[in-house]
Amino acid sequence: AKVVARAWVDDEFRKRLLDDGRKGCEELGITFYDDTQLIVLENTPEVHNLIVCTLCSCYPRPVLGLPPDWYKLKPYRARAVYE
Repeated sequence: AKVVARAWVDDEFRKRLLDDGRKGCEELGITFYDDTQLIVLENTPEVHNLIVCTLCSCYPRPVLGLPPDWYKLKPYRARAVYE
């Protein structure tokens, strides 16, 4: 939430974040425990991005935290992709 809020109010930070998501997060003190690369996408009026993940080892827990239980349920994942 801290990263998104900063990107909403600071255009220069938003540009840096879109160029290199990991470095943008690190600017705010979010550290990564491995060499995970983070790709940041911006929602537009035409395109809304949704994270659909298998929760494997590349899931960015330092940024997103622990996923809620419903996120792992097959009905939610199937519906999110379908819609």
